Amino acid sequence: MSIGAGHGTVLVTGGASGIGLATVRTLLDGGADSCAVLDLNPDPGVIEALTRQYGEQRLIILSCNVSDRDAVAAAVRTVTESGPIAGVVNCAGTLLAKPSLDLTLADLHRLFDVHVAGSLFTAQAAAQSWISAGTPGAIVNVSSVASTFGWPGRLPYPIAKASVEALTRTLAVEWARWDIRVNAVAPGSVDSPLMAEGRRPAGVKPLEEVADRHALGRVADAAEIAAVITFLLSDQSSFMTGTVVPVDGGFNITKDSAKELAQ
Repeated sequence: MSIGAGHGTVLVTGGASGIGLATVRTLLDGGADSCAVLDLNPDPGVIEALTRQYGEQRLIILSCNVSDRDAVAAAVRTVTESGPIAGVVNCAGTLLAKPSLDLTLADLHRLFDVHVAGSLFTAQAAAQSWISAGTPGAIVNVSSVASTFGWPGRLPYPIAKASVEALTRTLAVEWARWDIRVNAVAPGSVDSPLMAEGRRPAGVKPLEEVADRHALGRVADAAEIAAVITFLLSDQSSFMTGTVVPVDGGFNITKDSAKELAQ
């Protein structure tokens, strides 16, 4: 499978902001036929800018709640009416800042329904279209380094992202017989609206300290994550499936003491 011209539409959930928006731009700049942007509340200004830059013929804009299985299936059917799906990127996400002692079932559903169920429902709908057509496919989910450490006051997010990684590995094994590859990226801190949302409560660490926790000493630009997502969609990664690729600026290998010794 390729993502170049003539191979169809890449479907990107959460495609109107952050990593999702950067992925849409990277794909279209790289020659993808078109992108379907699935987003719950896409910013009209963002959509206008995308349309002005790339043209209406290369964009399908759909307002969609990815936690609604029927709505996702309908959105995917709409996309396939204009041609085949070339790949799927599950970027839709949200974050909640709340002490673990106060969490409710509704709080858990708020994140799991988007991150986990949304990724599954979108993957299911796309996979069904590929299986029916007898064509291969590629799916990239977005996890996070947050799945690897304790994050006080943010419990639903890391456990949802750990679930996304389990989902990725399981679907990769289950769907390999249809030549459907499923991988994920695990970004470190990214300069994005979601990161800003996660830092909103008083008392969070300053951005400079967050950046310093990465070996590279900075947070990522969303386009840097999008570049790896694009690679995982392409034929260049044709022998990769069930893999979670860290794109974390060395977050998981860095210890404060080691950094001090290296200075």
